[in-house]
Amino acid sequence: MKADRKIAAALAGATLLVGLMVGISVQAFRQSEAAASARQQTLVVINRANDLLSAVTDAETGQRGFALTGNEAFLEPYLAVRDGISGQLEELRRLASVSAAGRNLDALAPLVDAKLAELAQVIELRRNGDTAGVLAVTGSGQGRRLMDAIRAEMHGFMQVEDEALAQRDARLQANMRVLLALIVASGVLVLLLALAFVYLIYRD
Repeated sequence: MKADRKIAAALAGATLLVGLMVGISVQAFRQSEAAASARQQTLVVINRANDLLSAVTDAETGQRGFALTGNEAFLEPYLAVRDGISGQLEELRRLASVSAAGRNLDALAPLVDAKLAELAQVIELRRNGDTAGVLAVTGSGQGRRLMDAIRAEMHGFMQVEDEALAQRDARLQANMRVLLALIVASGVLVLLLALAFVYLIYRD
């Protein structure tokens, strides 16, 4: 009778322990999934930011080509940016995973608007045949300063997101280590409890 109680106690303890370890393992796995999802989200944001910066750079390059040749085909990148930049900025704001990155976007929006206005001014002057006006605007250095400011704000934005990505990677690695340790510990404990159970039955 005494042995039966010991066996029953061992079974109950094993069941509780296994249940606890399974619960902890499931929680760790869910945290790892959340960290992986957040990491993927941050990578998407960084790619979108790079796309936006490339689009503005292409628009500037197209404007220069048009200013030199008068060929309207060069303006395709500019027109694409002009018509879609607000949507791209809004998407970045929606996707940004860190609230601090919003400050860079707040500073970026008027810079992009000013750059587009400068591009539009040069295009209009070139269409009107005002070569002197084109040279005056492009030679003032305003366009270069605006692009430098845009790059700086975009760099700041991506740096904030990169830091967030590094933190999420660290959390993901930590969660995976915890999950692995729990799986190993669970296996060892279950094995020990099984051996103890067999020993109790054998001794009885």
